[in-house]
Amino acid sequence: DGDIFQLPSTCNYIICAMCGSSYEDFNIQLRRQVVNDQPIITNITMKLDSTVVEMNLPFSHSGILIYKSSSYVKVTAKHGLVAMWNEDDSFTVELDMMHLNKTCGLCGDSKGIQLHNEFIKDVCEQLLSGPSFSSCKDLVPLDSFIKACELDMCFCTNRTRSFCVCRTISEYSRQCIQAGGKPDPWTTEQFCDKSCPFHNTVHEECGNPCINTCSNPDRSHICEDQCIEGCFCPEGYLFDDLSDRGCIAQNQCPCIHNGKIYEPGQTYRSNCKECTCVDNLWSCEDRDCPGTCSVEGGSHITTYDGRTYSFHGDCAYVLSKQTSDNEFTVLGDLMKCGFTDTETCLKAVTLSFSKRNTVSYCKFKIQFISLQLIYLHSIF
Repeated sequence: DGDIFQLPSTCNYIICAMCGSSYEDFNIQLRRQVVNDQPIITNITMKLDSTVVEMNLPFSHSGILIYKSSSYVKVTAKHGLVAMWNEDDSFTVELDMMHLNKTCGLCGDSKGIQLHNEFIKDVCEQLLSGPSFSSCKDLVPLDSFIKACELDMCFCTNRTRSFCVCRTISEYSRQCIQAGGKPDPWTTEQFCDKSCPFHNTVHEECGNPCINTCSNPDRSHICEDQCIEGCFCPEGYLFDDLSDRGCIAQNQCPCIHNGKIYEPGQTYRSNCKECTCVDNLWSCEDRDCPGTCSVEGGSHITTYDGRTYSFHGDCAYVLSKQTSDNEFTVLGDLMKCGFTDTETCLKAVTLSFSKRNTVSYCKFKIQFISLQLIYLHSIF
């Protein structure tokens, strides 16, 4: 009928058949594939009367003749049918006028009237009601999606028409999944293939929008949003939102501390503890570390943990001691050394060491020469 269209599918299609009668004079079917990025016709099967004919040479039977010319394999049948194939990517069928308005298939009904829209509708119905969506037909109304598919095909450019229907089909598949259906994979590398920015992510038509990440590995467990189409991590993997490496196992997730990223096995030390990044969590152990306690100006005290305060005393005070075994004690003698109560001086420091019932003392006396200078007076 003169209609021109593109059909990228690799399914088995009826090219031309006798329709509308109880007896089928002929039925020609074709299958195409893409080999080395080039489309070719891989199989042609013809049923002529009751004889099934494959394109094998030579062949002559019941008014059917198959022979090869310089560049084509030619089939001639008594039904007024001539078919030619270049054994690559071109196949042509010529019919006698006796078959006018009696055929169906990809080649049309032979009315001589272009009915492109009708064919587009047939194609959309085949795509949306095919075996891949057998579980969807009773769950999602099909008519509105067929109409959307027709509009997609009609308003797309010839160059992109084969892929304009992809989003419509994908939305139909997603709604089917939401309704409880389980559509089979329907995309191929040549038809509606979807790529993802990371090689280790997979495309899903109905995935959880709350993706589990290294910084929030349990996010999907509390997600109530509807599924969306997109690229997701395979089951058991987390998206690395810290170092942007795509999907990784949880034990490969890095950790973060004070804005710095640490890879698994790396450590940092702080506040007398050592922390190691393990399975996206910090595993910390306490470590021995030095501490400093000081008395300055006779009244200004800094503790081991860095706290400061002022104390004006007039006695011997325990500056530090061991809480359990009393192995050491440090005493400080604070005394008034000015005209006011707030003028105090550290006059002496006594160190007491205890080990195996033996006690040793060491006392430092401090004598002021001026308000600024002190010196070690004696030890006994």
